[in-house]
Amino acid sequence: MRIRHIEIFHAVYRYKTISAAARKLKISQPAVSKALRRAEDQIGFSLFMRTGRGLVPTEQAHSLFDEVSKVYAGIAMVQRKSQDLKKTHSGQLKISTVTGLSFEILPRTVARVRKLHPRTTFELQTLHYGDLISSLREFDTHIGLVFEAPVHEGLARKTMGHGEFACVYHKRRLKAPIQRMPIENIIARDVISLNPKGPLGAKLWDEIKDTHDIFEPVAIAESCFVAKSLVACDVGVAIVDEYTASAPGFAELGHAKLDPSIGIEINALYLEARPLSNIATVFLDAFKTELKIWQSQ
Repeated sequence: MRIRHIEIFHAVYRYKTISAAARKLKISQPAVSKALRRAEDQIGFSLFMRTGRGLVPTEQAHSLFDEVSKVYAGIAMVQRKSQDLKKTHSGQLKISTVTGLSFEILPRTVARVRKLHPRTTFELQTLHYGDLISSLREFDTHIGLVFEAPVHEGLARKTMGHGEFACVYHKRRLKAPIQRMPIENIIARDVISLNPKGPLGAKLWDEIKDTHDIFEPVAIAESCFVAKSLVACDVGVAIVDEYTASAPGFAELGHAKLDPSIGIEINALYLEARPLSNIATVFLDAFKTELKIWQSQ
């Protein structure tokens, strides 16, 4: 298989359809279809079965994908390294983060690094956890900033600091501001929770289930920002990370930390096969500093 065939097979296998693969590769659908047929002709067997529901990988495709992924990762590393080498004078960094860390901590960190190294440039994106992990593995991200990261094969994990969960409430429901809200009082209300399939939601559910037999949210949100937006619509109270809870833009909402507190570990992730550059190390040091400043306020 040629390198282009490998890229197209990898994209179609991962994104399931010709149209999605074409969007990812930024080429036309006919070009993807044509290249896929040529790859199949070259290797002598079908990679996908065409069905009414789309493309289904064959057994041969499943067997081939693991090896193709290794080659694809190598290609992606060469491409990214080539781009990085062109910009070594500016120290370009591509940072991906979950929503909660993007409101204040990330912008403050970027500002701090730029003051120290004004030629450093950034490419920033906010992603759901699963997409962030994929972005790291595809060499599209240098550093991922997340909450409660489990161990991932091939990814290095650093602890940057600690935060905690907080309750977000509508001020019409609780007019007097409070510093901490008992968990019993929260779960007795209409609660909006995070999805336990994600690491942050899993931590929340595990902690609450350890001490409370009944925890029945009225809504489960994929992201903390969506949970907070539901509170703004007076759906209920939400339990989210403290950074999302305190983020500006919702004058009608208040927030309080939990009693007892439930801690959150903040992690930086990067590929073990791609050691941190000097400017990446500077960035992580600045991120730690901004976390400490924010928590001291």
